[in-house]
Amino acid sequence: MAKGKGYKLTSANGDGVKTCAFYFSEKGCRNEAKCKFSHEKPSSAANPSSSGPPSVSSSSVVSSEESDDDASDGEIVENRAGAYTSLTLKPPSVANPFLSAVGVPTTPAPAPAKSPAKREDQPPPVQPETGTAEKKKRKRKKKSETTPAAPGDSIFDLAKAEITGAVAAPPNSAAAAAAPPSTKKAKKAKVAVSPTPSFRNLQLPVASFSVPPVANAASTPKATTSPKRSTSPQHDPAPPAPSPPLPTATPAHLKWKDAVNATRKHAGYDSAFSYDRYQKMEFANGISGPSDWITSRPYGNWCRSNPASIAIDCEMCETKDPISGKSDNKALCRISVVNADNPDEVLLDTLVKPQWPVSNHRTWVNGISESDLENVQFTLKHAQTFMAALCSDQTVVVGHAVHNDLLALRMVHHCNADTAMLFTHIDETDGTPSLKNLAHGVLGREMPDVHDSVNDARVALACAQHYVAKHGRVDPVEKKYTRSSSRHRLDAADTTMLLVHRLPNTTVAEHLTEMFLAYTHVKPKKVPEIQFNGTYGKCNIEFSSKEHAELAYTSLVGEEREDKTGKKQKRVGLKGGGYVCVRKMKKGN
Repeated sequence: MAKGKGYKLTSANGDGVKTCAFYFSEKGCRNEAKCKFSHEKPSSAANPSSSGPPSVSSSSVVSSEESDDDASDGEIVENRAGAYTSLTLKPPSVANPFLSAVGVPTTPAPAPAKSPAKREDQPPPVQPETGTAEKKKRKRKKKSETTPAAPGDSIFDLAKAEITGAVAAPPNSAAAAAAPPSTKKAKKAKVAVSPTPSFRNLQLPVASFSVPPVANAASTPKATTSPKRSTSPQHDPAPPAPSPPLPTATPAHLKWKDAVNATRKHAGYDSAFSYDRYQKMEFANGISGPSDWITSRPYGNWCRSNPASIAIDCEMCETKDPISGKSDNKALCRISVVNADNPDEVLLDTLVKPQWPVSNHRTWVNGISESDLENVQFTLKHAQTFMAALCSDQTVVVGHAVHNDLLALRMVHHCNADTAMLFTHIDETDGTPSLKNLAHGVLGREMPDVHDSVNDARVALACAQHYVAKHGRVDPVEKKYTRSSSRHRLDAADTTMLLVHRLPNTTVAEHLTEMFLAYTHVKPKKVPEIQFNGTYGKCNIEFSSKEHAELAYTSLVGEEREDKTGKKQKRVGLKGGGYVCVRKMKKGN
């Protein structure tokens, strides 16, 4: 601790007995017998009006007390001396040391004998202290004994923050049960925890929604015929990931076991359900953090009365952080959950208020407009709370491309039956059929252009139940409808876009922007999220105009050839070997 400012007490005149002011104060003189001033009480004639300790004039206060003590700053010394107010700062070193504070020449007193040098192993001499001084010493000692945090260590328990900072999971979660309480108070608090609330009893601000009726919603686009393609896969299937638990808790769970296994064996499973990769990407881009994700808990008594399987579908929009400018292409704006054991029961159907302002509502896909979300109070955290109370790690989540729904929920769950991976196209065994083609080929039903998440969940469930009833021996479906068949959808043949495919699964959107800038000096207008299927991915890059897209393609240096559909494409080499393909969207262009 730095020493306080030093003070020196002087006498205006040199006559008379010099009395030690500190000796008669409440604190006393610490120099005791070594003090150069008198510890004798002055005679009553000198101070006839005093009946207690003498009231010494401020002009005659003198003492040999050490003035550089760490507690001797101005305020403390004045408290010690009571009414003695003529404390003066020591003159600076450049000032004349032989002049007092009032300009009177002084005769310097002989310097006190220096105490012998202290050894490190020799404790300081104990001096009797009383009152406030002793309390302050104890406080200083207590502070010095406190162990400081190591450099770089957080003062918060970040390991717990990852659990408690997320959606408030039901109290007796597996994480809470596994973590031993650190204090006796924590043990008492654990005993007082209430049982896990049922997902049916959660008080959530649900915002109901139904897709507005569209005059031509029942109409279907013209069927298209796709040319026959080779059935040989473009790449070898990725090695399977370590298998999480299978649904074996009850017979209702067990009937989905084969469908879950078939989903996991699909060539695109490891890439589509690579939660670690998506988390790293979002963490790096500042879209989410570890506490924003939830993981389904182990099956136990807490969920025995819950449905063994559910069907889910989510609608997403695009949002943008007004501060950082980062975009979230999978911002949840509607969630629908259907009881797979009883498809007529809708467990949850609500709009969801995104965290960031919406930059693209995608009304042409989901039917949700800006006014629909205006007064919605239901948030992603509410959706996660519901799913955490509903799903164990053995709850079968049925859906179409259900990894997109789980990523929008930021929920890590591996017990899934994904209809996009349970069925194939007749002419594309390595592709994934759309839900519209599944509804037509498996159920003989037509799907509207505008998505209704409740209807989509039920259609995916019906297709999955068909797969289970046939024990997985299902026929490939015809690719009757293409993704560009919707009136309002961005046409895949739009010449302002270029398709980049054969992208390694380590590629992120920023890599593509950097590639076009470096090779063509043309910056893409928009690079959406890369869609991976197995080892490789693809992405439709949008440019500001047709001319920008054409310039970007022309500027690429590489061999040009046509793909199987007759569209021109160029190969761009990769740093570690291999290549990616940049393809035009129209034939003969």
